[in-house]
Amino acid sequence: MTEDVRYRPANAGDVAGVQRVADDAWHTAYDDILGADVVETMLDEWYEDDAIEAGVEHEAQDFFVAVVDGEVVGYAHAGPHPPRRVHQVYRLYVDPDHWREGIGRNLVAEVEQALYDRDVTAYEAEVLAGNDRGVAFYEAVGFERVDEQETDFAGTTATEYIFQKRL
Repeated sequence: MTEDVRYRPANAGDVAGVQRVADDAWHTAYDDILGADVVETMLDEWYEDDAIEAGVEHEAQDFFVAVVDGEVVGYAHAGPHPPRRVHQVYRLYVDPDHWREGIGRNLVAEVEQALYDRDVTAYEAEVLAGNDRGVAFYEAVGFERVDEQETDFAGTTATEYIFQKRL
């Protein structure tokens, strides 16, 4: 387990680190499910500088990073999800070199404290059906699968499981 991980709110200076972790984690987790080209398209769309900065600066959202020796090794981003009238984890990824060190679990704790402080009583996460590691992670931190949906990822349709956790 990594002992000197620091958890803090993200800032604009973390954008490149978040993008690097996203690139590594997405390709490791999703290339076999969606294909590397689709993953690259989604990263380009969802992780452009403005998208990350908007999440960091948004008053109704919470964005945390895990940092080791000044380098971002994980992040979690949560906020309101109006279509479903709930709060949701938008993003939660850890650099694959740091998987199974408790960083994801600690990022969930940061998110949950922030949501609790906002008087949120439950929140959701969406996980690709083929992402066995992600499914196991959310179940291990207390989420329950409540639904599923078909989602379009750059022209590729995939099933996502919807998980919910009460606070």
